[in-house]
Parts: sequence; C-alpha cells; structure tokens
Amino acid sequence: MEISSVIFRVLPPLLLTAAWIVAVVFSAKMVKSGGSPEKFLLIGACLMLAGSVISMVSAGLNPWIVFKMIEAGANRVSVTSIFGFVGILRAFVSVAGIVLLILAFWWKFRAGQESTTSE
Repeated sequence: MEISSVIFRVLPPLLLTAAWIVAVVFSAKMVKSGGSPEKFLLIGACLMLAGSVISMVSAGLNPWIVFKMIEAGANRVSVTSIFGFVGILRAFVSVAGIVLLILAFWWKFRAGQESTTSE
C-alpha cells in the first residue's frame, strides 16, 4: 500500500521530467543552428527540468523525510518550514523557466513578424 501511494505521487512529475528532457534535447539542437531566442528556450527548458526534478524528488521523499524527522524528535513547525522552503524554491525556478520560455517565443514571433513585413 505504501509503495503504490509513492508511485502515484511520483508518476506525474516523472512524466513531466521526461517531457522537459525532450524539450532540452530539441532546444539544444536548435541552439547549434544559432540564434538568441533559442538560447533562452534552452535555459527556460533547463529551469523547467530542474523544477520538475525538484518536484519529483520532493514528492517521493516527503513521506519518508517527515516520518524520520518526527521520529528523531523534530517539531512539526521545523518540518513544515523545510518543506515550505523547498516548495518556494521549486516555484521560483519554475516561474523563471516560464518567463524565459515566454520571452524566447515572443522574440522568435517578433523576429518572424519583422521578416514578413520587410519583404
């Protein structure tokens, strides 16, 4: 019962991590052809991958860490503050990744619009 609940907590972040790995590989191939928006796309995809990894690790380890910390005598406030910090860190990394992805697509779209209007 315990293992199946951990698997169901880890499975969605695992799928997201696999999708961001594919995005990093494709954006790395795009960077080889050059261009500034592609670099932002790569950095944004890497940040989103990092956010996914943090989410996956915290989803898998939270029950075990909480049990061990409370068993060791830590109070619930310190346990909650540690997981709150991890959640805030993941949120900042993910938001930075989203901002860079939007910036990359906006620059690419703007460059495409300028090339069609100049012709």
